[in-house]
Amino acid sequence: MSERGARYVAMLHGERFYFSSKPCKRGHMSERLTDNGACVECRRALERDKYKERYELKIKPRRIKLEARARAAEKMAELRAKWSDDQIAAHREAAKIRSRVWRQNNPAHRNALKRKYIADKDNRTPKWADLNQILEIYKGCPEGYHVDHIIPLRAKNASGLHVHYNLQYLPAIDNMRKNNRFNFP
Repeated sequence: MSERGARYVAMLHGERFYFSSKPCKRGHMSERLTDNGACVECRRALERDKYKERYELKIKPRRIKLEARARAAEKMAELRAKWSDDQIAAHREAAKIRSRVWRQNNPAHRNALKRKYIADKDNRTPKWADLNQILEIYKGCPEGYHVDHIIPLRAKNASGLHVHYNLQYLPAIDNMRKNNRFNFP
């Protein structure tokens, strides 16, 4: 009967790895796994390749999507530059209709957003704020204007207070363009 190999001896002793005097099919002279005889170096290279492949599968589609979105935005900007005043008005009217329909179809979501805004405003109103002056500012708002927070209550880099000296009158269209930005041209 012939002599058993190093793998068999390692299995008998319950070891995870063994060393063979023969190189693997890729020429590595390294340890091998006892359970399947695979070369440890080949296994590491395979895992590295799989990781790179998975990483590329996650990152590349995201990059492609962002690039496609940027190209679409550029293309839309070029098309809008060629629009006539009638087309611009029609586009705005269609956007208003879409918005109105969405608000009608999603009352719970709209209520949640409104409640969050009110809660944020309450949280950003200090105890020492003069509520009568704030009320007067809101009552005195001219037609076609909004009361705007100079430093927004929920901005990305700044968070203002709901006090009378942080309020201003801003034309409605400018206030909607400003959104939650602090440095707005």
